[in-house]
Amino acid sequence: MIEVQNLSKRYGDHLAVDDISFTCRPGSVTGFLGPNGAGKSTTLRMLAGLTIPTAGSATIGSHRYTDIPNPGTQIGVLLDASAQHNGRTGREVLTIASRTMGLDRGRVDQMLEVVGLSPKEAKRRVGNYSLGMRQRLGIAVALMPTPRC
Repeated sequence: MIEVQNLSKRYGDHLAVDDISFTCRPGSVTGFLGPNGAGKSTTLRMLAGLTIPTAGSATIGSHRYTDIPNPGTQIGVLLDASAQHNGRTGREVLTIASRTMGLDRGRVDQMLEVVGLSPKEAKRRVGNYSLGMRQRLGIAVALMPTPRC
């Protein structure tokens, strides 16, 4: 379970995230919606241990993300759909993710099917993908783990 309690982040005088709390139950998919500057990415960055909160806590299975061995196997995060290497194919991006996390190689084909990228599209270089295809590939990477919590 993901639990965020009284999470805040301040950059100097700018309050980017203001005392938010929420819980995500196991097996759920959660998305953040809101205008630019609302704190969505900052919240995810704090949850994933990339940004230190000013106040509050964010835990996955009652552990901080940075304290979980191989955290990619416990939670999938999509911060930027265009963050894949343009010279790799979609299949290569997913294969590298599965190997890095020590996941079953069969997850690559499963995720390609889940997000609707055909075998032909999976062989194309990411640099030739449309924004929608990049987003689907990013979602596939985020869905690669099979969390226990």
